[in-house]
Amino acid sequence: MTKLTVAHHFAPATGQLLAAHPLVGEINAIDLSRRWNLPLDADVLFVLHEQGDAHREEDENSAPPPGWPGRVKFIQIASAGLDGYPKWLFDGPRIATGAGTSAGPISEFVLATMLAHEKRLASVVLRDGDTWPEPDKMMQNPLGTLDGKTLGLIGIGHIGGRVAKLVKAFGMRVVAQRRSTAPAPEGIEIVPLDTLLARADTIVVAAPLTPETSGLLDAAAFAKVKHGVHLINIARGGIVDTMALVEALKSGRVGAASLDVTEPEPLPPGHPLWSAPNVHITPHISWSSAGTPGRIFKLFADNVGNFAAGKPLINELT
Repeated sequence: MTKLTVAHHFAPATGQLLAAHPLVGEINAIDLSRRWNLPLDADVLFVLHEQGDAHREEDENSAPPPGWPGRVKFIQIASAGLDGYPKWLFDGPRIATGAGTSAGPISEFVLATMLAHEKRLASVVLRDGDTWPEPDKMMQNPLGTLDGKTLGLIGIGHIGGRVAKLVKAFGMRVVAQRRSTAPAPEGIEIVPLDTLLARADTIVVAAPLTPETSGLLDAAAFAKVKHGVHLINIARGGIVDTMALVEALKSGRVGAASLDVTEPEPLPPGHPLWSAPNVHITPHISWSSAGTPGRIFKLFADNVGNFAAGKPLINELT
């Protein structure tokens, strides 16, 4: 068949990988200063939104290039989430997402965060000159454990499902809230949100940001949580009402918050969340691993082959 023309948002090294695909012919990098002025003479677009909130609203409400979608037949989105992309993009041709490509490293990050919290790693590590604690004091203030505790998952897609498998190996019970009516994976109990909030020792936010989930964890939700709960958000900052979380941390209702995403993002200097008690903020890094770019590229390469063969796309939106 005729080779496909591909336009993409990525570094030159990605272009070189694309050029090696037997079904890809011409490769064109898209000017990132005009990210959504997408070329209409490409067969396939490989795209990624900008990071952070500064561009999100502007990008989502941008106007399509005149004549959209032109010759474009297939769009591969590199991310799992659909926020941050122009709304008109989804009125075009077939679209597939990158869902699942970061589930491994993100779920490991979640588990590491949970263990670091339970074992109080930040406070028990000794440095040269520190006083070695007396055994009696250590016995009086034992470290925590995951065994026997309950994890509450908000969202059980690729990431949530992977987190559930990991924590069950540590003896945790798993409850989850989801909008889908699909059967629950084995070992996960589907419950209403209020039940999850009341039962969970740790809450992990792993749902996409949608109109339904925006501000889902607000003051009313935090009033229902188990006292001292550990909140972990690796999804999108907008799912949590930031100021309501600050107040819940101050009151101790939320015992700790580990946030890889924030609202806004990046979190500006002087924001009240920085000074809230027991909050740990990381720079939207949970997806990171040496293998993540390769998994995204392999997914795209597989989808190019599926598209050329007339087969369904992996993670195709319907």
